[in-house]
Amino acid sequence: MEVDTPPEPPDPGGSVDLVPDNCSSPSIPSRKRQSTNDSINSDSNTKKTLNTQRNRVDRFVAPRDSFGEARRRRSWHASCNSTVNSDVWFGKHLKQKKYAIYLDDALNFEPQETNGIHKQWIRPWPCIPRKKSYLSSADSILDLPTYSYATFPELLDWSNDNILVAALGKNYHKWSWRSQSLISQGFTQYEIQCCKFDPRGELLALGTDMNTVEIHNNTLSKKVSSNLCPCLSTSNHYCSITAVDWSPTGNSFVTGCSWGSVVSFGRDAKQLSWRRPARAAILLVRVSPDARYAAVTAVSSAAVLLLTWPSLEIYSSLDSNWTIRTMTWHPWRSALLGVGAVTPDLQARIALWNAPTSKVRETTLGPKRFSLDAMLFSQRTGELVISLWNSDRAILHPKTCSQLVVMSDPETVVDQWGEGRSGLDRVRTMVFSPDGTKLATATSDEDLIIWNFLPEDKRKTKTKCKCFSAIPVYLDEAMQGYSLR
Repeated sequence: MEVDTPPEPPDPGGSVDLVPDNCSSPSIPSRKRQSTNDSINSDSNTKKTLNTQRNRVDRFVAPRDSFGEARRRRSWHASCNSTVNSDVWFGKHLKQKKYAIYLDDALNFEPQETNGIHKQWIRPWPCIPRKKSYLSSADSILDLPTYSYATFPELLDWSNDNILVAALGKNYHKWSWRSQSLISQGFTQYEIQCCKFDPRGELLALGTDMNTVEIHNNTLSKKVSSNLCPCLSTSNHYCSITAVDWSPTGNSFVTGCSWGSVVSFGRDAKQLSWRRPARAAILLVRVSPDARYAAVTAVSSAAVLLLTWPSLEIYSSLDSNWTIRTMTWHPWRSALLGVGAVTPDLQARIALWNAPTSKVRETTLGPKRFSLDAMLFSQRTGELVISLWNSDRAILHPKTCSQLVVMSDPETVVDQWGEGRSGLDRVRTMVFSPDGTKLATATSDEDLIIWNFLPEDKRKTKTKCKCFSAIPVYLDEAMQGYSLR
C-alpha cells in the first residue's frame, strides 16, 4: 500500500451450546529428581549456571548441557522462517505453538530477539493476548429475517446499556441482554441501510433511503430529529445513507451515501460540513478515537481516504491494488487504523496504518481462497478478531465456509472457532458488548450469533486506557461538534 500525504498538513433467542474447540496445551507430568551430584548455584547477578549433572536417559527432555550456548538462549521454534505459514490458521498448529511455549518456560529458554529488536518493540498493535481459549461456544442464536437481502451489512449494533438493535426493512428491533427478550421496536419512513448507537446510548442514528438520516431516542424508540443528504439540493439526485458513525464524545456523527458524499452532523442532526470524495457508494465511515480524523472507503474501492474531523478536508490517502472490505480503529491508540482487504486471487490481507505518521505495515492472512468481510479490535484486550470465509466451500451443505479467528499479531492466532465445523455461514458484520465479553455476529444465513468471547468480569472493572489527544476531544465536547482543526 502507498500513502499519499499533502505537504505539511496542519496538526489538527435461547441458549445453544456448540461443540467446544479445546485448544489447551498438552499437560506434562512434573518430573522431580534429587541427586547429590546436581547443584545449582547463583552468582551476584542471579545468573543460573550448571556445574555438574549426572548423565541421565530421558526420552522427553534432553539435559541442558546437550544444547549449545546459542540454542540455550532461545527457543528452537523461534529461529524458523518468520514468513506466515498457512498452518497458523489450523488448530493443530495452535496446539503445537502453545506446547512449544510451555517447554520454553519449563526449560528457562529466553525469547529470541529479531534483528536486535525485542519483540515488544515490533508488535504491530498494542495487545494483551489471552492465555487460554475462550471462543468455544455460542451463548445465544437469534433470527435475522431478510438480513441476507441487505445490500449494506451494518444493520446491527450494541449500546452501552446492553441493548442490541437489528434493523430489518423499515423496522428496527431492540433486544435486551439483561432480560434475554425483545423489549421494543421502532420504524422509519424509508428502508434502513445502516444504524449506530451514540457512545452514551441515548440516541440511535439510522441511515435510510431518499437522502434521509433519522435520529431516534433510544428510550422512546421514536424519531426526535432528521436531515437530508446534500445530494438532493446540490445535484438533484436521490441517494441512500449507506454508512454512519458517531464521534467518540457523541456530540456529532458522520454519514456516507450511495452517491459518494460524506456529511458531518451535530448531535441535533444539523449539517456541519459536506464533501463528495468518491464516485461510488460509501461502504464505511469511521471517526478516530481522538476525534481528529474520519476514515472513508467506498464499495469495491482500493483506497481509504483520511479526512479531518469534522471539517472533512482531505488529509491523506492509503492506496493499494486490493479491494477494501473493512476497517477499524484500535481503541487504545489515538489513530491506528486496521484495514482489511482482499487481493484479486482471493487472498486476505490487512494493513496497519498509523494516521499521524502515515506509516503502514502490511501482511498476508491465512491460506489462499480465504476472504474476509469483518474485523474488529477488542476494547478489553486489544486483540484483533477476523471473520474468514472460503468461497469454494460456501456451496457445501451443511456450510463449513467461515471461521472466527482471534489474533495478537499478524503471525499469532490465540483463539479460533469454525475450523472443520459446520453451520457457520459468512459473517458480514460484528459488534462487541459494552463490557467486551460477548461478540455478536450477523451471518448471511440470517443468524444473529452471540459468542462467549471472554469470561465475565465479576468485579465489573473497566479497562484503563490512556487518554489520547485530550485537546481534540475537549474541543469536540465544548463546541458540540463545531470545532475546526
